[in-house]
Amino acid sequence: MPQLHYFNPGHETAVWQGVKNYTPPANVGRMTRELAFLPVWYADADDFVFVEEETDSAFFTSDPIKKLQPFAAILSRQALKQRALPECALEAAPWGLSPHSVHLFEKLQEDFSLTLSIPCWKEAYKQLTSRQTACNCLQALKEKLPHVPLPSTPCFCHDIAAVERFMNAHPAPFVVKTPFSSSGRGLLWLHGKLTDKEKEWIKGALKKQGSVSIEPALDKRLDFAMEFHSDGKGEVTYEGLSIFQAEKRGAYSGNLLGVVDQWESYLQKLFGNTFRQIKDTLRETLSRLYGYDYTGYLGVDMLLYFQDSQLHIHPCVEINMRYTMGIVALHLSRNYVAPGSHGAMYITFDARPGEAYRQHLQMQAAYPLVIEGHRAKKGYLSLCPVTADTKYRAYLLLDDNPYQIDH
Repeated sequence: MPQLHYFNPGHETAVWQGVKNYTPPANVGRMTRELAFLPVWYADADDFVFVEEETDSAFFTSDPIKKLQPFAAILSRQALKQRALPECALEAAPWGLSPHSVHLFEKLQEDFSLTLSIPCWKEAYKQLTSRQTACNCLQALKEKLPHVPLPSTPCFCHDIAAVERFMNAHPAPFVVKTPFSSSGRGLLWLHGKLTDKEKEWIKGALKKQGSVSIEPALDKRLDFAMEFHSDGKGEVTYEGLSIFQAEKRGAYSGNLLGVVDQWESYLQKLFGNTFRQIKDTLRETLSRLYGYDYTGYLGVDMLLYFQDSQLHIHPCVEINMRYTMGIVALHLSRNYVAPGSHGAMYITFDARPGEAYRQHLQMQAAYPLVIEGHRAKKGYLSLCPVTADTKYRAYLLLDDNPYQIDH
């Protein structure tokens, strides 16, 4: 059945609030609007992508983008009002499942008489979205792989006193996280005794979400993720590896394209049988935790860190129960990047009026897109329309690989 996709980033907060009429923060709302076309790059050609506002109806039919593979069709609210309805039944496919995204599809079905198969919201999903489940998964890996050196599990605290007790018992630095957040949001880095500003941050997080987690900060050398898919019948399959880039404070900024297979081979050589054991044990654990309750993608963020003069794997930093930028990158690499080409996909934000549009035009001129066999071989490609008002951009730049394997 063809799918109707919808990009709703930051859905973890919507899950935590648990209300149908959730209103995202202004920056998340802007990202939702400006990157609304993003699902086109992972959707099938016979799918549809719902957007609230169709900013550029000719985006996927303009040169040189139209020379790439066939794309899913954009379905705007305006088009639905004009009764431009799909003739077939569709399966609702939000970026992230929440009471809010389910309600959005229910309203589309009601208002425009769409034939939609909409996933049901289950209360179990709230716990599965929380960082507590990622903590449980890490603990399960530690029990099943006692011979593998793995980091300690996070400690969940319900008041500042508990945070301070943890800090007094362990060496700095630390990272504090809110239970419902992802992609580098909801993090606080601590380097010593709590300052007044840090105490206020923690108090605010406790008031909003009831608890925070704290754990020692690691000497990170590489961010990566394993991407999985759950069929809802107990089977979780491995989809591929994702190498991504995060800013100093943890915010996501981009994904490697085109050479992920080489990175996976490198990690297998570096860690030998341990890498395969982690992947297999993680898949089995995800099958137990998610396999029968949830249908959809699961992205497990990991990292390489340096400790005791050796590199180690943190196999479960967080679990993203949704589509991820890693899934987008895998689809781009497999379907839109020419064999042998490499580079990265980026998500950027610029608050200065007109600056994102200026950079877009500048990069179009400096890195013209070269297409070979319906795939991008070299250059710059914006993944979503960019206007003078745009602040968020999603784009790929090939022959611009910031990740080199150092043997």
